[in-house]
Amino acid sequence: MSGNIMEKTERACSGCGACAAVCPKDAIKLELDKKGFYSAVLDTIKCVDCGICKKVCTRYRNSIAGVHLQDAKLYALQSKKSSVVRQCSSGGIAHELAVQALRENKKVVGVIYNSKTNRAEHIIATKDEELLKIDGSKYLQSNPERAFKEIINTAKSGKNDKYIVFGTPCQIAGLVKCCDLADVREKFLFVEIFCHGVPTYKLWDEECKKLEKRLGTKQFESVQFRYKKFDWHNYCLRVQANGKVFYAQRETDLFWQVFFENILLGDSCYQCSMRKEISAADIRIGDYWGQRFQQRKDGVSVVFACTARGKKAVSEILADGRLIQLKSGDVKEVLAAQNMEGYHQWNLHNEAMKILKAEDNLRKAVKEYRKHMPIKQKVKRIVLVMSSVIPNNVRTEIRKVHSNCMLKQK
Repeated sequence: MSGNIMEKTERACSGCGACAAVCPKDAIKLELDKKGFYSAVLDTIKCVDCGICKKVCTRYRNSIAGVHLQDAKLYALQSKKSSVVRQCSSGGIAHELAVQALRENKKVVGVIYNSKTNRAEHIIATKDEELLKIDGSKYLQSNPERAFKEIINTAKSGKNDKYIVFGTPCQIAGLVKCCDLADVREKFLFVEIFCHGVPTYKLWDEECKKLEKRLGTKQFESVQFRYKKFDWHNYCLRVQANGKVFYAQRETDLFWQVFFENILLGDSCYQCSMRKEISAADIRIGDYWGQRFQQRKDGVSVVFACTARGKKAVSEILADGRLIQLKSGDVKEVLAAQNMEGYHQWNLHNEAMKILKAEDNLRKAVKEYRKHMPIKQKVKRIVLVMSSVIPNNVRTEIRKVHSNCMLKQK
């Protein structure tokens, strides 16, 4: 017999994997629910009601212990290797941190796209060539269960293995609690990303159906969610398979449209406090969006070194000469471009999720919530679609002019 873990809590499960990582009886697994999200499921026969899972679960916390980003060290960074910047979504800081970790004989825990299952998952990398799979953003919810369980058990066993772990704020916050509980925090360097929220896998499955028709196969050799075909700001989804390549534009592709409409994100994403100004990680990274680097085509990483361990890691890469340090703005400027406010369209979200859960019909859910979207959002979507006919070089020039005007107004 099994059931959803801790059903009585009001907050939705984020699928962070912390509970599965620490369960001494292997009674908790992450499974896709009817809405298309990984969530914890409890095997009540194996469970001995020890309560350890509740001690690490973010659902039981109104706030998290950590560092306010205002008190962290802010950087604007870019890898000196142009090939790394091209391969990565922003400036390549995650790649350089991972390379540094391998040089220090640490293991790298990051997210790959599994082409056999068409799912994102965490792996433990020990070789440079494995980092290529980890490079780049994956706009999907990752399943960290196997990797997190392995690294926690190894750390608790007394072995000297050390790790750098990349993940979303909820995943890192949960894993930090696991380490604190086991008294193994010193073996880990935690790096979290600025998180938009994760979309239902039903959206990605719908995208895969289209890709299968275009490419003639269900298994894709390469999936790059943030491919810089034109430049850092004008990115697209690039999928390669069967000797063919398909590009999905952000303006016209259903996956991108629905993702940025913010309705079909997870329930936990709507309630999340971990992705805001307080960080449980050593380092938070992301794209340095905003006016400051609006004219750059290559990509710049924003980096907050939150702890002494995080500051040391960034300083070592800078001292090694592998990064370009650019002039950063202030914290307020950075956060203003990172969508920190959260989402407030609960009614549309809840109605759409009811359709997904009951009817397993993504297109119907999208059609229904779009009927009731605010006029402003409907107009914005129409304008976005119409902008797709503008040549990319012209769009780049428009962006530059707009950026210059905004800077002159300041």
